[in-house]
Amino acid sequence: MVSSALAYVGLYFMTRYLGTEIYGTVTYTMAFVATFNAVSDLGFGSAHVKKVSEGEDPNACISTYAAIKLILTGAMVVLVLTSVFIWTGPMGNALSGTSIDLILLFVLYQVLYDLSAIATTTFQARMEMAKMPLVTLIDPLVRVPLIIFVSVNRMGVMELAFAYVIGAIAVAALALFLMFREKVRWQRPVLMRQYFNFALPLILITIISTVSGSADKLIIGAFWTASDVGLYTAPAVFLGVFATVSTAVSTLTFPSFSKLHAEGNLAEIREMSKQAERYIAMISLPITILIIMFPYEVCLILLGPLFIESGDAIAIMAVTNFLTMMNAVHGSQIVAVGRPDISARITILTVAINISLMFLFIPQYGLGLSYVGAALALMIGNIIGFIMVRYAVWRLTRTPPNPRLALHLVAGAAAALAMFALDMIISVDRFYTLILFGLVAFAAYLPVLALVGEFKRTDLQYFLDLINVRKMLAYISGELREKK
Repeated sequence: MVSSALAYVGLYFMTRYLGTEIYGTVTYTMAFVATFNAVSDLGFGSAHVKKVSEGEDPNACISTYAAIKLILTGAMVVLVLTSVFIWTGPMGNALSGTSIDLILLFVLYQVLYDLSAIATTTFQARMEMAKMPLVTLIDPLVRVPLIIFVSVNRMGVMELAFAYVIGAIAVAALALFLMFREKVRWQRPVLMRQYFNFALPLILITIISTVSGSADKLIIGAFWTASDVGLYTAPAVFLGVFATVSTAVSTLTFPSFSKLHAEGNLAEIREMSKQAERYIAMISLPITILIIMFPYEVCLILLGPLFIESGDAIAIMAVTNFLTMMNAVHGSQIVAVGRPDISARITILTVAINISLMFLFIPQYGLGLSYVGAALALMIGNIIGFIMVRYAVWRLTRTPPNPRLALHLVAGAAAALAMFALDMIISVDRFYTLILFGLVAFAAYLPVLALVGEFKRTDLQYFLDLINVRKMLAYISGELREKK
C-alpha cells in the first residue's frame, strides 16, 4: 500500500508538471526496452520458484538461477544494442519517439532489475513476504523524491530517466545485500537441465506476455504521438496501483499451490482460490464501479487537467483491470500444478487476439481509435482469456466458478445507486469529494454483502489483521533478522 501510494505521488507530479509528451516519451522508451527484456527471464523465474518451494537444495537452486539470469541479461543487452545499431546504421532509419541515450539509460535500468530478480524470486519461492515488499518499497522511496524535484523544476526527459535508474540501483543493492548476507554457498549450476525442462514450455509464453505488455504503447507510438502514449499509460499506471493487491496475492499463492499440489491437496487449492477471489472482489469492485461512473472526473482529479482526455479510455481499462485481478490467482494455479504448457497456449491465443485487434482499432487505416482502441482491444482479449483460464482450472483442479460472486454484483449495484444519489447533491470535483464517493461506495457495498451472508465477522477480522501494524512489524522484524 505504501509503495503504491508513493508510485501515485510520482505519477501525480509527472502528469501535472511535465505534460503528456515528456511522460509519453519516457513510457514509450521503457516499453521499447522492456520488449527486448523478454529474453531475460524465459520462464526460468517460475522454474526457480517451483524448485525452491518443492524443497530442492537452495544453494544449488540459487547458483543455477543466478548463472541463467546473468546469461539471459547479457543476451538482452546485446540484442537491444545490435537492433538499435542495425536500425540506425545499415538500415539508415531514425529512432521514432525516443533517442539512443534514453534507450541506453533504460537498458541499464532493466539490467539492474534483472539482477535484483535473483534475490526477489528466491524470496518469493521461500514465501519470505517481508523481504520482497521491502525491496519493492525502496524503489519509490528513492525515485519519487527525485521525480518530484525533476517535475517541479520542469526538467527534461533525460533527467526523468536518471530518476528511474537511481531507483533501480537502490533496488539491486538492497535485494542482493539481503540475499548475500545469508552466506549462499555458490556452486556449479548443476540444475540447468531441470530448470530448462520446466521452463521450456514457458519460453514462448514469457516472450509473448512481455511483448504484449509493451505492444499497446509501441503501436500507439508508431501510429500516433508520444502524447497519445502518455494519455494511455497514465491511467494504466494508476490502475496498476490497486492491481498490486491481486499481484501480491498471486505471488504468494503460486509457491503455496505448488507445495499443496506436491502433497496432493487439491481441496485446499480450491478453497484458497475461492477465498482469495472473494477478498480481491471486496477490495476492487467498488473502486472499479467508481471509475466507470466518473471516468473524466477521476482523470481530472488524479492525473490533472492535461490528462482529462484519458477519461475516454479509463472506464474500459478499469473493466480489464478488474478481470485481470479476479483471474490472477487462477492463473497461478495452472503453472503451480505443473502445466505451463496450458498456460502458454492460453497466453498465446489471448495475446494474438489482443494484438490483432490493436492493429484493427488503433491505426488511422483501421478504426483510428488511438489509445481508446488499445483499451478496447485489451478488454476483448482479456474477456476471452478469462474464460479460458477458468475452464483450464476446472479441468486441472476441479475449481468451479463461485456462484456467490453474483452477490458481489448485487452489492456493487447498491454502491452504484448510492454514488448516483450522492452525485445529485454534490459533484466529484476535488480530492476530498472523490474520497467521499469512495467511502460511500464501500458503505453501501459491504452492508449489502453482510445481509446476504457474503461478508462475515471472520472476514472483518481478517482485514483488521492485515492492517495490524504491530503484527506486521513483528513479522517483518523476525524475517529480516533470520539468516538462513
